[in-house]
Amino acid sequence: MPRLRFSGGIALLAAVVTGCGVALPPEDEPDDVTVPAEPTMLNIVDPATVPGLGTRTAGSDQQRPHVHTAYPTFAGAPALNAWLARDAAQAITRFKGEHLDWNSFPAPELNVDWQLTAVSSKAIGVRLRTGRFSGATWSSSYRTVWYVRSTGQVRTSAELVEDLSGLADAVRDRLKDEAGVDISAITPRPDLFDSLDFNSRGDLVAEFDDYQVAPGSAGRVAVAIPADKAAGLLTSFGRDAQEASKTRAAFPQMTTAKLPEAVSLKHGGVDCTATPCVALTFDDGPGPDTPRVLDLLRERQVRATFFVVGQDAAAHPDLLRRMRDEGHLIANHTWSHQDLTTLPGSRTYDQITRAQEAIGAVVGQTPTLLRPPYGAIDPDVAEVAAELGMAIVQWNAEAGESVEHFRPGSVILLRGSKDVPAVVDALAARGYAFVTVPELLGGRTVQPGRTYESGMTPARPPQP
Repeated sequence: MPRLRFSGGIALLAAVVTGCGVALPPEDEPDDVTVPAEPTMLNIVDPATVPGLGTRTAGSDQQRPHVHTAYPTFAGAPALNAWLARDAAQAITRFKGEHLDWNSFPAPELNVDWQLTAVSSKAIGVRLRTGRFSGATWSSSYRTVWYVRSTGQVRTSAELVEDLSGLADAVRDRLKDEAGVDISAITPRPDLFDSLDFNSRGDLVAEFDDYQVAPGSAGRVAVAIPADKAAGLLTSFGRDAQEASKTRAAFPQMTTAKLPEAVSLKHGGVDCTATPCVALTFDDGPGPDTPRVLDLLRERQVRATFFVVGQDAAAHPDLLRRMRDEGHLIANHTWSHQDLTTLPGSRTYDQITRAQEAIGAVVGQTPTLLRPPYGAIDPDVAEVAAELGMAIVQWNAEAGESVEHFRPGSVILLRGSKDVPAVVDALAARGYAFVTVPELLGGRTVQPGRTYESGMTPARPPQP
């Protein structure tokens, strides 16, 4: 058996697929990164298996700087929910304060996504990855916050450890031979050890932000302290967290078979060459407002196109299946809502394909439509979309505009349930039919990599 390597300046596991430990490198890794040493891979919990889990996001497709923060919520954990909400709000306030020139190009961006590193009757671990784009390069930082179920307390990662000095010594010893690592920067500071987790064997994994202990070119720096050595460093709760992390998560099996293209299960029946049609579209989610949106659409017998974020889709397979079963079309809004024009091609590819796999695993269909976050596209994004066989869909109307400005063939962007009654009822009264984007495009040949923002115009105008 090969000797396990417990340190490395390269990434940890972003997702565990079934029981075989297949890894997907995080989006912020350099293109030439190699697969990380196994001990630094975290055991990530499938959020769809956690009862009472919800998701929240904050941000806007229209904001500059670009902001998208995401975090989970848990039934019976109000202190943790409040901490995560407050942390997201504070991160947005700080970032906007640092970037007062909102019209700079490319736009500065804050992107926060999350993973669950442990969920048990005793402990919850939430790992937050914060990406910041300053207009030149991305930098990433990591934190893991822990929740004690028995007391309802939120703990920092540093509070898992009884002896921070001992931890710093152990980390220095394991990283001393790593090229580029500044050993002198590894000191027993709580803010330095703010992302502590465990792998499935119980080894203690410490990871560091970009530029904390090594130059940014080194990528992520992570080190694992073997479980037997970590045992003497942990607090009582740290040992509970360690035990909670040993249960290997089972993610849905990704199929290698080619799935059918995504279509509405209730498509057809409307000839948009003869009837004025529009396509209602929703971005982001699924999230807490999605059930209400679906209720309102069902009441009005209206179908729509949902551009979903892969991370949220993976957490809410029930809502994805409801969208499919009620005749809506599910399309791709990337994995974690990053501006694709700021990413190298390999990361654009990863953002799109991870969302494709998450959606396909749940609904058994592969989306063929992509809406890039913030509507941001360039030739490189179009090239990746073309390679993946996907057309890009923008919009040419949105909620808040006067209904008189809407035209047959419009692709309309709605923000949530508050927009549905006003837009749908007003357009229905004028004789409009509501279809999915592919139906709106009708007989037009949709080419992968091309951008579409409207459909066909019928022979007759809508009735006032």
